[in-house]
Amino acid sequence: MFQARNHTLLHPTNDNEYFIDRNGRAFHYILEFYRTGEIIWPNDDTMQTCCCTQVSRQELNKEIDYFQIPVSKDIGLKNVDNPKSLAIKLDGFVAALGEAICIARQDFQTIFHVKFYDRLPIHNMKDVSKNIPIQIHSQPQIDRLLRPYISSGYYILDMFSKHIETHIKSLIPELRWCLDKRFKFEPEPTYYDLRIVGSSLLDKNEILKYSTLGK
Repeated sequence: MFQARNHTLLHPTNDNEYFIDRNGRAFHYILEFYRTGEIIWPNDDTMQTCCCTQVSRQELNKEIDYFQIPVSKDIGLKNVDNPKSLAIKLDGFVAALGEAICIARQDFQTIFHVKFYDRLPIHNMKDVSKNIPIQIHSQPQIDRLLRPYISSGYYILDMFSKHIETHIKSLIPELRWCLDKRFKFEPEPTYYDLRIVGSSLLDKNEILKYSTLGK
């Protein structure tokens, strides 16, 4: 961005500050290009929704032209809806969920509870603007596991909840899977409320057998 070919775009103030009056929604993809060297975008021209923003291919192309990014608008746009890549993300979500349940059990929690929103709640948008990480779970280790799915978890559950439930129960049959879809009035988001209950898995007498408390 700050190369010689873009010198006309630079308007520094106070010697080191730059104000760029452009499409803030599309700027996410411009920043990703400078991080990765690629423009990643779905392979159709319809309006797409991501993290509460809507950006069309046409809008993105205008920003590519404005910032003089040296990529082909056809070759540089990667297809991100490849079934194999989506399957990898689905498997990652299931693995993270399974590991999160195990961590909760190790913390003596009889109920594992988490919410996945179709978009960030209004009260969290201020945190985003201040670059404050959004917390998805109060347990830090579980939060780190599930945070990569903060924007996709809702949609994964929407499509594959029955498959995920069957898989989780095949690993731990005693678990009780409780998934509710909660609808809210605008502007509040819809969300999935997931509770996985397994109090019978914690046998107090068995635990005491191996504890100094039981000796």
